Amino acid sequence: MSSDTTQPIAPTSEASVPDPLNGMDYSACVGLYPKPGCGTKPVLAGDRGGTMQIAVFGILIAGMAFIGFRIARSVRARDRALDPTD
Repeated sequence: MSSDTTQPIAPTSEASVPDPLNGMDYSACVGLYPKPGCGTKPVLAGDRGGTMQIAVFGILIAGMAFIGFRIARSVRARDRALDPTD
């Protein structure tokens, strides 16, 4: 007597995982520089191109501008101190 109760699973044609490239050829998207349309839109704030990445870029630019401002200010102060016309 066999007590095998497993049933064969019928194959389905539906994909349970959505295609992130919408039918594009995957080999066209592999490389150093991804081609347009190969990526996915950012969903979370930390995703590539999301709001956190844009915020970090803005903070970086603001920091570089502040450093440039401080350098220019110290150079002007040095030039005023060394100017013999006083």
